[in-house]
Amino acid sequence: MKKLLLLFLVLLYGSMASADEIDMRDYIKLRKGMSEAEVLYRVGAPDHETQRTDHHHNILRKTWFFIPSQRSTEKWMSEIEFDSKGRIINLDRNRINK
Repeated sequence: MKKLLLLFLVLLYGSMASADEIDMRDYIKLRKGMSEAEVLYRVGAPDHETQRTDHHHNILRKTWFFIPSQRSTEKWMSEIEFDSKGRIINLDRNRINK
């Protein structure tokens, strides 16, 4: 029971913290068709989010951005694009020049 509680607290703390940049080991586990919940579980909350909506305010596309911190040595910005159903349709990772 204590181990389960500890695991829950670690997962809760990890989801509340800013994701910063995504580690390559975690990025390669992301696949098209994954849900937003799976991405939150694997890499945490995004640093920035944009939404594209229609004139009825229905979400057509959503893009999450994971931006590296200033102190990071390897600077990779990741973009994850979701469709209207909350499934990954595009993954992109770009190196930021120093």
